[in-house]
Amino acid sequence: MFLSKGLPVLQMRLSHLLLTACLGGLLFQSTRWYRQRKTSLISDWEDPYYVGDLSPEEEYLERLIDIHGLTNLTQWQAWRITSSELSSDVEPMTDVHTNFQPHPDLLKVIDVHNPNASELRAVKRMEMPIQSRPTQITLPGSVFLFGVSTSYERIAAKDWAIFRAWKRWLTDGNGASNGAGLVLMLDHASSEQLDAMDAMLHEAGIDAYVTSTSEPTSKARRYYEMVRILKTYGATLAASGQPKHWFGIVEDTIFFPSLAYLRERLSSYNPNNRLYIGIPSERSDWQQDGKSITTYGGGAVIMSRHVVALIPKLSCLEMDIPAISYRSQKWDILLKNCVKKGADIDMHVIPAFYSPHDANYKPQLESHETGMRPLLLHDYQERHRIDVGMAHLVTDICGEACFMHQYLFHDNWAIINGVSISHHPDGLIHRRHHNHHKQHHAHNRRPGHRNSGHENENGDEQDTFGNTAKTPVSGQIVINEDKIQRRPLDWTGRKEVWNLVDSATVASGSVWQAYLKRGVRAAGPPQPGSSTPATEELDSLIVLIWEKKKSG
Repeated sequence: MFLSKGLPVLQMRLSHLLLTACLGGLLFQSTRWYRQRKTSLISDWEDPYYVGDLSPEEEYLERLIDIHGLTNLTQWQAWRITSSELSSDVEPMTDVHTNFQPHPDLLKVIDVHNPNASELRAVKRMEMPIQSRPTQITLPGSVFLFGVSTSYERIAAKDWAIFRAWKRWLTDGNGASNGAGLVLMLDHASSEQLDAMDAMLHEAGIDAYVTSTSEPTSKARRYYEMVRILKTYGATLAASGQPKHWFGIVEDTIFFPSLAYLRERLSSYNPNNRLYIGIPSERSDWQQDGKSITTYGGGAVIMSRHVVALIPKLSCLEMDIPAISYRSQKWDILLKNCVKKGADIDMHVIPAFYSPHDANYKPQLESHETGMRPLLLHDYQERHRIDVGMAHLVTDICGEACFMHQYLFHDNWAIINGVSISHHPDGLIHRRHHNHHKQHHAHNRRPGHRNSGHENENGDEQDTFGNTAKTPVSGQIVINEDKIQRRPLDWTGRKEVWNLVDSATVASGSVWQAYLKRGVRAAGPPQPGSSTPATEELDSLIVLIWEKKKSG
């Protein structure tokens, strides 16, 4: 049934010392407070010498015109961003104590067919902090083995979007593995496709074992077979000195921005226990289940080694079950139900964005506006409308924690790094952060009770879904209540959005981002015979040039 490619194989008196330590501590705290408050510095930037007829800004504009097309007259604003690293707890949002548009002359209207180079030039530099937590882990993915099943055609679609995403979260960003392993099962791929995929993955630095079904096969059956392969391949890796603690089976539309962060979130669990963990992302990854809601993992399930070894033995997943029973269910539903029925193992849940226990949930906010550091993105192309292989490039400059990090400016502008820039003319509401959850359940502890159902005055149980102060949850899942900081983006009135449309790394190592807003009404030259300026629809571009960070 399967075709496979081979396995990759410093003395001083005590009083003086104490006094010095105390003074040093006070100085450190004062400096740390100052640096956290002084979160931005705007300065002039001298244009570097460049070779060729065009400036870097002109070259980038030409790239944007070729790829996206722009109105003849287009608004243009460009900033150079220098990140200054702060070693402190990673906050979900940074208040930038300055204006994003401190000078009206920063905004230019350019003729894209005959642009003035001096108007394109990014002459202002802004310094913004990047908060990071130092780690001694050199290969953050070394404890993981992931399994994905998809088709060659899906991987190749949209300029190899899925493959480019894998290159971001399954490598160190420099063409070498981050320690994570991948088992890729293609559906009915040809030998040529199998060979090509195997070569591409290894050339990218992804440790992969590639296989294919010999005939078109339902996704449910493929993911069942995936667990069997993870068990066997995991044992082979362990025998060669590469033991894996966590085994993940995920959809091809799953993206982990940081395996180090995933590893941190899993650290409250003991991988030697029998654990079946789902990581639902948005509200749509939860389903109504009578008077309660439940989830099957949202396309991302993490298992301990003991569960991976157990699943192939469960009778509810025996190979002789007719194919129709597999085709009639989604793989995560089938797997969760079988693990519960056959082994009495409840699903533990680590919510990525939406949690039914979050009393501050606001359905009008998009996930990247909730002020949480993203644990994973599910169906990123449709739900978030981003190309993560491109959007995640900025982390090469500012680190993984800055992806989707929110920056709030005094003049009611906000940057969600790698996603969008927004202006809120009627005001942003600046609030302190709060915790995503209120309590923490120790791992492997079942809830003390089941939540009862709630109905509104009309008896409509559906209205309880998303009413997070009282949403009842199925007793078959145990929600991880880690205290995760969040600061939702909150505003009143109007909202203008520039979405990320392009990101590129240049020879100097800088990462250029382009955020575009289509069709902005702006004043143009007067019509013949009239002294009143005409209005026309102009595209609007904001370019951020992320330069190599300074040490903090």
